[in-house]
Amino acid sequence: MAQKKININTASLEELTSLPKIGDDRAQTLIDERPFDSWEEIDELPGFDETLVHDIQNGGGYLGEEEEWSEEEEWSEEEVE
Repeated sequence: MAQKKININTASLEELTSLPKIGDDRAQTLIDERPFDSWEEIDELPGFDETLVHDIQNGGGYLGEEEEWSEEEEWSEEEVE
């Protein structure tokens, strides 16, 4: 079954809460703080970290049609041991 893609910058609260480890509070934080230009901006939000950002990405979250493949490369280069 294909995974549903969810645009973090336009998704509803309900759509955001369908992402891994995103409840109402984190979803509302994403809504209040958007738009996001990079995953690093989300990583810096209270209650978010690099692991959670990876879970969101792996769960179908993306930053919109402008999201570049280089973002994923940046994350893999910065991964902590």
